[in-house]
Amino acid sequence: MDNREQIENLEKQLIFLRKKYYVKSFFRKAKRLVTDFIPLNLINSSYFIKRYIVKKSEDVDIFLPKTFLKPQVSVKTNVNAVEIFVLKDILCIPNSTYFLEIKKGKIFYEKWHSDNRIIYVYNTTNLVQHSITLAKVKNYKKITFSTEGIFLGGIFTFNYYHFFTEILSKIEFFKYIPDSKNKIIIVDKKVEEIENLKELLLFFLKDYKILFLGHENYYQFDKLWHITSPNYTIPNIMPGEKYESGFTKLSKDSLEYLRKTSFENLNYQKVNIKPIEKVFISRKSEFRKYNEEEIAKIAKNHGFEEVFFEELNIHEQIFLMNNADYIIGPSGAAWTNILFTKPNAKGLTWLSSVWGDFSIYSTMAKHMNFDLFFYIYPQVSEDFHEDYSLDPEIFSDQIQKLLTL
Repeated sequence: MDNREQIENLEKQLIFLRKKYYVKSFFRKAKRLVTDFIPLNLINSSYFIKRYIVKKSEDVDIFLPKTFLKPQVSVKTNVNAVEIFVLKDILCIPNSTYFLEIKKGKIFYEKWHSDNRIIYVYNTTNLVQHSITLAKVKNYKKITFSTEGIFLGGIFTFNYYHFFTEILSKIEFFKYIPDSKNKIIIVDKKVEEIENLKELLLFFLKDYKILFLGHENYYQFDKLWHITSPNYTIPNIMPGEKYESGFTKLSKDSLEYLRKTSFENLNYQKVNIKPIEKVFISRKSEFRKYNEEEIAKIAKNHGFEEVFFEELNIHEQIFLMNNADYIIGPSGAAWTNILFTKPNAKGLTWLSSVWGDFSIYSTMAKHMNFDLFFYIYPQVSEDFHEDYSLDPEIFSDQIQKLLTL
């Protein structure tokens, strides 16, 4: 069954479930709802007080991964305008970029793809599944606040890359919201629980009123200010599809804003490590496991020191990356720290061939003038997150090439 057939079947299932949940609602509260699934840019004017563009849509350069055998290629892609919505009569949930109308019959989601293919997946923990026009969501209770709020939520709030580039980047545009410092800033409670994310948040929101909210309820505000993301990456794609460079949209100006603000808030008194010239990024995650012990040993033989970023505070991560001449490690959210590298430093990371033209870190590296190379290892399956094993001889050769550039 191809993706089109899957989506068509899902559409039929959701239509049936919508009727089923409606009938059930006469007898008890339904645990799930099926709603219309509508891009935010098509929202009806009855759901907003005003909307205005603060940064026009523009063409940006996206840079594909380069290897020692393949020079870097760039492509032009269009990034959405940054727009501010003053929403009314809607419900929000802080770990998603969708907004549910009061009657819970429609969802307005921030659409990040621009073509008509049916390969894009916007699921979250609360948006269980969706087709082209319908979505199934959890039917949480509503909590009301009699005040104005600025929405600073988004998909994958717990993930360093997504939180930093897609969510914190919106703060640059708070200056276009009248009296923003007297409005409540709505942030996912998960951010409060992750020390480095919370510290990073405070870099940008020193004098603001922050309200951390869980994602087991929907929340209503008198007015809800929402800024669309200046940087964004398609959340997920259907199995069997290849990752394309255009799935990521990054603004160089926005990345420089994030870098500048972070360095302005770097506190050297919280740095308790020494500079390391050659950094090997290790991780304690059980996600995408590989023969790390063997690979780390090879790196150490070339003078690299093993570092677990999970053990460093955000100040130490900034300091470490800004002082390193060479940085190597597996692809992952820790590479968001490319934003803190010094010009002309060099790096090596690796990706499975199944990721295709994955362009996040190669684009960030290019904009930061960080010379990043990729080792693309072969993978047979279509699983983006499967465990793997690197060829130690090839890896050793890759390091040699990096060090002799």
